[in-house]
Amino acid sequence: MGIFSRLNRVIKSNLNALIDQAEDPDKMLGQTVADMKSALQRARKELVEAMGSAKRLEKKEKELQQEAVDWERKAVLALERDDEDLAREALRRKARVSNEARHVRERAAEQATTAEAMKDQLERIEKKLDDFKARQKTLAAQVRQARAQHVDASRPAGDRLGGGAFSDLERMADQIDQLDAEVEAHHVLEDPKRTELDARFRALETEEGGDQIEDELAALKAKLGS
Repeated sequence: MGIFSRLNRVIKSNLNALIDQAEDPDKMLGQTVADMKSALQRARKELVEAMGSAKRLEKKEKELQQEAVDWERKAVLALERDDEDLAREALRRKARVSNEARHVRERAAEQATTAEAMKDQLERIEKKLDDFKARQKTLAAQVRQARAQHVDASRPAGDRLGGGAFSDLERMADQIDQLDAEVEAHHVLEDPKRTELDARFRALETEEGGDQIEDELAALKAKLGS
C-alpha cells in the first residue's frame, strides 16, 4: 500500500537533512511540515480506499448469503417435484456458496481491522505533527546550537538535537515501521496464491460435506412431510 513507507521516508529524509546539511533550520523545518502534510493527505486517501474495500467485501458476503438461501429454496422446490438428485445438487451449491461467504467474511474482518489500525496510527501522527509545528522555532534553535557545538554524529538524532519533538519523530518512525510490517503481512495473506489455495480448500470442504448434505436433504424432506 505504501502509506507508511512514504511517511517514513519523509521523516527520515528531513531528519537527515537537518542534521547533515548546512541549510537554514527554519526553512528546513517548514519544509518538513509541508512534506508531512502532503504525505498524510495521500495516506488518508489510501485509507479511505482500504475502508471501501472492506465495505465491498461485506456487501459480497451478504450477496453470497442470499445466494445460499436461494439454493436452499431451489432444493425445496426440487423435492416438491420428487427430484432428489436435483435437490442434492442444489444443496451442494448452497454449501459451496456458504463456504465462500465464510471466507469472504474472514477477509472483510481482516481488512477492516487493518484499516482501523491504520486510521488510529494516522491520527496519532497528525497530533504529533501539530506538536512538531508548534515547536518549530524552539527546534530550529536546537539545530543551530547542535551544529555550532559539532556534536557527535554517532549519537541518535534526538540526543544530538536536544530531544523534544525530534525524539518523538524518531519513535514515530519506529512505530510506522512496525505498522508497515503488519500491513505487509496482511497483504501476504491476500496474495493470489493464497486466494487460489483457499479456492482449492473450499472445493475439498464441499466434497467432504457429502454426509452433511445428505443430513440436510433428509431434514428438508422431513420438514416437507410434516
